Amino acid sequence: MRQNDVQQGRGLTRFGLLFAVPALAALILASPAGRSSAVAPASAPSEPALQVFPKPWTAVGSTGVIDEDSLNFFAFSNTDLGFRAGANSLAIVARYNVTNTFDNNANPNRPGWTKLEMGSSTPNSTIVEAKLFQIRSCDLQQTLICTARNRSGDTPCALCSFANNAVDFTTNLYYVEVTLSRGSVQTPSPRLHTLRLIH
Repeated sequence: MRQNDVQQGRGLTRFGLLFAVPALAALILASPAGRSSAVAPASAPSEPALQVFPKPWTAVGSTGVIDEDSLNFFAFSNTDLGFRAGANSLAIVARYNVTNTFDNNANPNRPGWTKLEMGSSTPNSTIVEAKLFQIRSCDLQQTLICTARNRSGDTPCALCSFANNAVDFTTNLYYVEVTLSRGSVQTPSPRLHTLRLIH
């Protein structure tokens, strides 16, 4: 009787091990230590880095302040600036206030612009110039930073370059002065389309 009990106990132990071994193997394979590098799931692709686009300052021709000497001779056409039909002047001057965009550099007063871009059209014997000026705060002192020029159809998108951090709003103010010139009153009108300060 005792021998039967012992054999029966051994049988139950073997029966229990029969189910315990696969369960234990599954647990080991499921654990991080038990995973083979060959079957490790591929990591998810990393998110692409957020690209920051530098913020330009922009203006269209019709948003300028016209010089008092040009008030009788200018005309806006939608977004453009040009000569009024029948005007007997050879030049028009307009000025555009440059404002800080506050969001290009760690120092928000240094937008990091390096180019003045001017879009214009210039028939023969005409010139459009855009000059970027710096003015000291509370002062009359001004400094010419650069001049973009389109002469008789040179380029519809003229550029001039200047040093990085040349524009610093900490103690300075800025404006762009645009001059439209023509050789005679019979010459078709040059036109200013757009202005931008860009990187």
